[in-house]
Amino acid sequence: MSQSDSVRATGTDVDRTADPPVDDEPTVDVTEVLSLLSDEYARELLSVLSEESLSARELVDRLDMSRATVYRRLDRLESAGVLETSMCIDPDGHHRKYFHVFVERMQLSLDSGGVTLEVSE
Repeated sequence: MSQSDSVRATGTDVDRTADPPVDDEPTVDVTEVLSLLSDEYARELLSVLSEESLSARELVDRLDMSRATVYRRLDRLESAGVLETSMCIDPDGHHRKYFHVFVERMQLSLDSGGVTLEVSE
């Protein structure tokens, strides 16, 4: 997918006339994204992860958040389609999941047809 391609948004009050998503086409859950953007912890995670990929452990060490809060928000952000993960193996043999922001830009539109969210990588 090129940087100018958009990702299909799903959720409440979204244009239902659009073609159903193809299995390999990424989707973003509009309702969940809006909920997450209203959460200060999720916004802080997005801000940090937009600069560099980090593991959950590194995020806990860097931010003023509990481990449970970091893991819950990371799970929600990943499920909503905003984060992607990659697996890395440490020199000590342990594997670690690194998180990075999947989207570069989100544009929310409100009109008589409902709510639409255009997301670009």
